[in-house]
Amino acid sequence: MAQTPDAGEYPLRVEQSKIPSGVRLSVVNDGPATMTVFFRLDGDNAQTDRDTPLTVVVAPHSSRDLVQVSPRRRLDRFRFDYSHSSIAGDAFAPPDKNHHYRLPFQKGVKARIGQEPGGVLITHNGPHNRHAVDFGVPEGTLVTAARAGTVIEVKDGFTEGRFDPALDDRANRVVVIHADRSVGHYLHLAPRRVLVRPGQQVRVGEALAYSGNTGYSSGPHLHFDVRRAVAEPGTVMHQSVPVDFYDAAGKKIVLKAGEWIEAD
Repeated sequence: MAQTPDAGEYPLRVEQSKIPSGVRLSVVNDGPATMTVFFRLDGDNAQTDRDTPLTVVVAPHSSRDLVQVSPRRRLDRFRFDYSHSSIAGDAFAPPDKNHHYRLPFQKGVKARIGQEPGGVLITHNGPHNRHAVDFGVPEGTLVTAARAGTVIEVKDGFTEGRFDPALDDRANRVVVIHADRSVGHYLHLAPRRVLVRPGQQVRVGEALAYSGNTGYSSGPHLHFDVRRAVAEPGTVMHQSVPVDFYDAAGKKIVLKAGEWIEAD
């Protein structure tokens, strides 16, 4: 069966406007997430008021000027081309390493730990997910927010799930941006069972969706990870952030592959 995700591309774009000296380029963020944008420009007889390439951060529902482009030789024609890439988060804001996360389930839910940091990693071997945790729970388990934030992405239209890299980007998901501009990912959710929408504020413990087995998955589970935006030469990307979970009494929860934990 063909799969179609519910959400389209994130609503961020670059706009051009005429100014007396040439052209102004601005980035417009119509979505609910702080975004880090990498911008590159090349041209003939073209100069900019700022050095490029450049990396900027644009707040939710706002715009920001990038560069002004004008001819080097005023009487000659000039042309330019540009490209940009973007990612949720703020590459210039360090994540809160001391934040206490809660388990992403209701009280009494038991989960078997699959892949976890420090253990054997099968699919969590990229810079964006090396600190991720797989919680083995039955399909239809209510998934709750491990940390407060704003929902910035929802996909729940995928229906297929199996241990196949071809399905790597076909996991239903809820993505939440936190106060420190880190980004939490809840993956492999059940089809058509997401309970939140982009732009919605969520509290710790608030219901987000129901777990499933969609995308690149060896069986029913919830994948949870936290990422930060980083600026690398020529691009922006996500980098996995270590996460510590704590119980209601403030005691750190030790995660070990193969063992069971229970939410309190």
